[in-house]
Amino acid sequence: MKQAIFTNNLGENLSRFLSKKNYSQYFILMDENTQQHCLPVLQQEAPDLATAVRITVYAGEEHKSLQAVEYVWKRLTEEKADRHAVLINLGGGMVTDLGGFAASTYKRGIDFIHVPTTLLAQVDAAIGGKNGIDFMNYKNQIGVFRQPAAIFVHDGFLKTLPDQQIISGFAEVVKHALLAGGKLWKTIRSMESLSNVEWNDIISESMAVKLAVVEEDPKEKHVRKVLNFGHTIGHAIESLLISRKQESYHGHCIAAGMLGELYLSEKCCGLHEAKRKEVSAVIEKHFPKIIFKEEDSDALMDLMKQDKKNAGSAIRFVLLHKIGQPVIDVEADELMIREALKSIYSE
Repeated sequence: MKQAIFTNNLGENLSRFLSKKNYSQYFILMDENTQQHCLPVLQQEAPDLATAVRITVYAGEEHKSLQAVEYVWKRLTEEKADRHAVLINLGGGMVTDLGGFAASTYKRGIDFIHVPTTLLAQVDAAIGGKNGIDFMNYKNQIGVFRQPAAIFVHDGFLKTLPDQQIISGFAEVVKHALLAGGKLWKTIRSMESLSNVEWNDIISESMAVKLAVVEEDPKEKHVRKVLNFGHTIGHAIESLLISRKQESYHGHCIAAGMLGELYLSEKCCGLHEAKRKEVSAVIEKHFPKIIFKEEDSDALMDLMKQDKKNAGSAIRFVLLHKIGQPVIDVEADELMIREALKSIYSE
């Protein structure tokens, strides 16, 4: 199913879309933050949702859990939601992942709509039909592929975000730029800071990169795997921090993952050293360094062995031959991976 995506006039487009669907009930899933900062905007823009049932979960990746999904199912059941109801996911990537999974499994599937409120969700998490939860400290261990009925992107929500959330979302923009090259990479490379950025064009271009890949390979059988650049190491770092109850931002971890996988790209895929250093400098300019120790490498290796891209015991990566030329299913031995991890915290 091709996703319906609207990038302006939130209220007008959302109201028009809902009027055509004849849903029996409206439900809005939020976390504590989006309930406070984004729900008033949504209700002002789309008064049709004044009677929607609200479901609020705790904020934070650590709450993208089976317990939270059970709570959403419970609320839907208590409110007697039928198969013609719709769940509107108002929030960042945690909310869209969780809500998409809850809706996809409730009564074998009800419609859901994403209204992403963070940069990360607008350019990445809400697009592509991946829905799921974390399990036993493994990222996105349980989930399904199912497309939202529609996605409504409103850049006004970005004004509600703290700086670290903008920085976190920017990691996925950088990833898309490295995969696509061209104009988007030139724009990213030239940015000196993330202050006073006009996000409209950047969001549109970044979304376009992901949409093109997803439409070609919706179930991640082949080319869609490129979207995992930076995520093999990055997800391991994020899972480790979450398991230790340390503060973590998805994008900061993915940025660190990209640094490690750029090292592997040089060693395994022929990325020129000068280009690796140039790209690494761009990443290091915008993202804070994540501190972990060499002895953490064992735990990170164990986490990477659970990565969904793997085949058997081999750990697989998406690496870069050149900017704009990703290579999928690259296997690296443990010694090389440990060297890549060391490059992150020693440089």
